[in-house]
Amino acid sequence: MYNVDLIRYIKETAGEMIGTAEMASPTLSSVYFDEAAELLALGALLLKRRSEVEFALKEAA
Repeated sequence: MYNVDLIRYIKETAGEMIGTAEMASPTLSSVYFDEAAELLALGALLLKRRSEVEFALKEAA
């Protein structure tokens, strides 16, 4: 279950970065948006990995 908490944290942090980017200068906003995109990609990879593990466990049962 720790992955669910981690993914939730990643999502919230990315959301905060997007909010900050909306108020930042164009140069800084680009950096914040890039970081948010990387965090969301990481969260997507964690979700994919979790799905693959759950599928493998169901097949093994």
